[in-house]
Amino acid sequence: MAVSFLKETQKPNKIQVIINFGACLILGVLLGTISKFSDTVSSNGLNGMLFSYVSDITTSLGVWVFFATLIAVWSRSPIYAGIKVFLFFGGMFLAYYTYSQMLFGFFPTYYFLRWGVVALFSPIAGYIAWYGRGEGWVAAFCAALPIGLLLSQGYPFFYLFSVVFVFDILAATILFIVLPRTKYQKLKVITVSLLISYSLVNSDILLYIFGGL
Repeated sequence: MAVSFLKETQKPNKIQVIINFGACLILGVLLGTISKFSDTVSSNGLNGMLFSYVSDITTSLGVWVFFATLIAVWSRSPIYAGIKVFLFFGGMFLAYYTYSQMLFGFFPTYYFLRWGVVALFSPIAGYIAWYGRGEGWVAAFCAALPIGLLLSQGYPFFYLFSVVFVFDILAATILFIVLPRTKYQKLKVITVSLLISYSLVNSDILLYIFGGL
């Protein structure tokens, strides 16, 4: 029996699946490398300023939530979404810390273990996010989780300018455009997103989960 918030899964094509999995891994490796490289560039000059902005964005939570959500919702099924998100985070994770060790002889064990836990749990987040393009309140909740999180991170933009806050607000806006596909679903998503954002801003949930990262 069909459920309103479920999307129809597509029949897998093995070659396309392999290509998609590989693309997610490569994207993670690329972004992980860029993230670490941007930390090493001097902030002098125009290039330095641009890489400083890149460093600020890639060391915040929002960019990873944004990319992982897009990867998940454009997957064939929730299972594929979980695998692809895991490969994305795994590629980013390994590239970032391999770069640190090989080029700088620096291996931050604490951060490695903490981000390793995040990577291990990322398939669950990808599985949940996949349902965000469906219909109904459950789908609205799945879509609102990343949107609400991004809003909670970016809301200081309205009184304190920062490129990271700007990115978070833009990312939340893009997800709001992409995820709910009807005006009625958008109303549900924005309602739940604002509730989630308010809850995160006024609690220490994210601090307990991601504190120190």
